[in-house]
Amino acid sequence: MSVNRYKNYYKPAFFMLPMVITVLVLVYSYWETARILLSQWLHNDDFSHGILIIPLAGYLVYRQKERLARTPIRTDWRALPLLFLPALVYAIGELGADVFMIRVSIFLFVVVLAIFFYGLELVKALRFPLLFLFLALPLPGFVYRNITFPLQILSSDLSVKTLHALGILAYREGNVIDLGFTQLQVVEACNGLRFILPMLTLGILFAFWRPLPWWKRLVLVATTLPLSILANVIRIAGTGIASSYWGQEAAQGFFHGFSGWAVFMLAFALYAGIGFVLNRIPSKNTASDREVKTGTAGDDGGGLQRSPSLLAIAVALATILVTPPIVRHLGSVPAIALKKPLAEFPMELLGWQGRRGTMEEAIWDRVGAQDYIIVDYVSPGGAPLNFYTAYYEYQRKAGDFVHTPRLCLPGAGWFIQEEARRTLAFESGSGKTLEFNEMVVNKGGATLLVYFWFQGRGRNFTSEYMAKFYLMWDGLFRRRTDGALVRLVMSIPDSKKIEPSRETMDKFALAVAQELGLHLP
Repeated sequence: MSVNRYKNYYKPAFFMLPMVITVLVLVYSYWETARILLSQWLHNDDFSHGILIIPLAGYLVYRQKERLARTPIRTDWRALPLLFLPALVYAIGELGADVFMIRVSIFLFVVVLAIFFYGLELVKALRFPLLFLFLALPLPGFVYRNITFPLQILSSDLSVKTLHALGILAYREGNVIDLGFTQLQVVEACNGLRFILPMLTLGILFAFWRPLPWWKRLVLVATTLPLSILANVIRIAGTGIASSYWGQEAAQGFFHGFSGWAVFMLAFALYAGIGFVLNRIPSKNTASDREVKTGTAGDDGGGLQRSPSLLAIAVALATILVTPPIVRHLGSVPAIALKKPLAEFPMELLGWQGRRGTMEEAIWDRVGAQDYIIVDYVSPGGAPLNFYTAYYEYQRKAGDFVHTPRLCLPGAGWFIQEEARRTLAFESGSGKTLEFNEMVVNKGGATLLVYFWFQGRGRNFTSEYMAKFYLMWDGLFRRRTDGALVRLVMSIPDSKKIEPSRETMDKFALAVAQELGLHLP
């Protein structure tokens, strides 16, 4: 082997070695976050595609080795201040009890260090593989549900219309399809919508795999969502057809047997057909195509630095190692105790008599709060009313934060039939109001009216997004992340007559919020 071939063979490995070492140090420094992320990739089907993103991104970098050999590379010390950006995002995630932001900070470190080590020209050449890495991050739970739940309802509605077109009687109530002799429950765990993110990832990968006109790339990415929904509609409608001909047991077997990879492969086959059609449409060479063929400035690479300086590597590693302990120290906000223990919450309210309940220890460990109260209130001739609140002296990223019923109730098998945000005025004349979320949920023929809101730090929220924002804001500027979730649940004897229950719940919600004001700091 000649000297030149020897140098060319080892140069790419030497060129990438500092970045590989840096990523390994990142994993070590963020070990707990990295471990949980890997577990989510391996055990959560919704985000299992994430484990393939990093090797795919590595291969995308390898495919551009010839272009990288022609790209000017030098340590860019102007990017040194940018190292504070991922550290700031980490701090926001730590104080805001948001593990997603902490994960984002890891990938921001990778992007910023690529600029710092190799310069902006190389990062421009690798902009797609670097941005592609972000697809490995699981979305925050409340964001994912708020995206997928409307699509879930849409799939149910389209499936019912398909059954009607085939002459099969069906009625939809929320995400429950009633066929008369059986019900199909279109839930998140087995509705095919979990393939939206993998399909979107494939769409982005294929769209940027090779140079294409912008409109072809847009079509390839945009069609992933309707194809995922279409495959799911076919699946649900097929379940309805199987139910009508072979009964509920056969339908259940079909419903589960046709799920999983069968749904994904169906959507993928349709997607491949669209890609085949697009390839048949002629197009001119794109700017990116010409760029790959002609290279960039400094094609000979003569006299250029081909690896980061040792000082730059030392500064990067030191920054990565000191960021987590410093942020965790700053994020150790003090616990804010209750003004009055929740155990002193009155057992008689508006003439209703209460009986205290308890929570199973395993569930309480998952809630992660410091205090809670569950009370079943009853009144003569009325349906029982359940009151629950959990108080957090501080909220952390690893589970010890307020969990919204929008996630917990569907996870327990309840189906959201109606949902609205409402506002009630207190009768004291103070001008203060109570904002809360109202949901009508059903399960196995039972219907419940649910109110819930977030209360604490002198604030009242209905939106998980606003609650998260002010959690970060108050953590940074008020050194407080305490708060409470408040939930009221009442059984509805007749699902078509909700108004009497709503009137009762309105009065009770105002009384509960006012009483909690005496307990919450």
